[in-house]
Amino acid sequence: MHTMNKSLCTYCLTLIFLVSCGGGGGSSAINSPLLQNPVISSFVSSSYSTEINTSITLSWATTNSLSCIASDDWMGSKSNNGSETINLSDVMNYNFTLTCKGKSGTSNAVKSLVVEALNSSVDSIYNEDKDSYCKIPVNDSTEYWIEDFTSNVFNPDVFTYELGNGFNAGDGSWVSGWGNNELQYYTGPGNGYSNNYNTTSNTTENLFIENGLLKIQPIYNDVTPFNDPYCSNSGCDYTWPHTSARVITSGKKIFKNPSRITVCFKVPDGTGHWPAIWFLPQGIAEGSKSWPADGEIDVMEAKGRVASEIGSAIHFGVSGNGQIIHEAESVPMGVNFHDKFHSITFEWTENSIKMYMDTQETPYFDESSSSTAFNNFTYPFNEEFFLLLNVASGGDYDYGAGVDIDKFCHDSQCSNLEDPDRGRLLIDYIEYKSID
Repeated sequence: MHTMNKSLCTYCLTLIFLVSCGGGGGSSAINSPLLQNPVISSFVSSSYSTEINTSITLSWATTNSLSCIASDDWMGSKSNNGSETINLSDVMNYNFTLTCKGKSGTSNAVKSLVVEALNSSVDSIYNEDKDSYCKIPVNDSTEYWIEDFTSNVFNPDVFTYELGNGFNAGDGSWVSGWGNNELQYYTGPGNGYSNNYNTTSNTTENLFIENGLLKIQPIYNDVTPFNDPYCSNSGCDYTWPHTSARVITSGKKIFKNPSRITVCFKVPDGTGHWPAIWFLPQGIAEGSKSWPADGEIDVMEAKGRVASEIGSAIHFGVSGNGQIIHEAESVPMGVNFHDKFHSITFEWTENSIKMYMDTQETPYFDESSSSTAFNNFTYPFNEEFFLLLNVASGGDYDYGAGVDIDKFCHDSQCSNLEDPDRGRLLIDYIEYKSID
């Protein structure tokens, strides 16, 4: 034990007293507890899958919170601890987010959950577990055509590859990223426009036919990225780690109403995959039609990170004032679009567009020229259109969600994925029939 003299001890006690009682906020700084971030200790739903027009109860508990607020599919200020009953009236995936704030200087606490609302009369078709829920093709019309990819040759009499990372606009300017900030370079036939173009089968490393399925395979390869052949001949140095395929039927296979067009498909898994099945007006490539005035019909678009939902839309309007009508359609998670084949039937009659999922008898998309959206714009969907199939990488459709390269194929064999088809858009068949 060490000792000290009395005078030094007295000095130490006096100094401690002065520090403890001094001004400048010293006392409050020493005695205040450390600031603690708010915590949402629980945020749960009474059910995560239920029928429409039923109610769920959301319950939550927090600590260190001064206020909480709801966002996405519920809104407003919420108590720090509580519950709320919500009626689910639409067939959709409901997103509920709770954000709680604490004292100044602390970080917000955020938790989210998803509840799917199903239509029991519709979703009964999914009670049986099977690989495909697609509508079965039937030749029951006077004009009938089907492409079911039974041949390993990708038919050049029907399809044309589009190449590159953009296009020439009507004014002659170059629109990179296909106008959507897309990352991929579309490969195809031609000198240097594919690393592995097969002249016999008219296929590439990004598009081929296998086991009766058309497969569009986006590839991410930053080790040996694809070299733009235009640049190799022009002194520039553009390389593309992302490649994919985009094919069209313009000038070869033209579609018109009244008809039903059905496509059976499975979409790729992974944030950044953007598969699409869609139509543009015949003549747009030649300059006799323009976008958006002459229309666009999106039969199917999917966000790779969302397993149970696809979207359908129509575009119209005038340059600088484009309009869109969009509807989403969901299926139960157990039969989601990453795991199972589904079909969309596009029923197209004069002044009317309807979309049906699988064998459902009620359309999830139903628009016509009588819609108030066309009070100020021309209805352009009674003309001839051509089909497009593609898978983009990244782009604006998923609102900047990014790209999960671990879910992309990294080579032509997709050897990095346990199931390569998880990284591909698969098309089983395309059926076109007249409505007699």
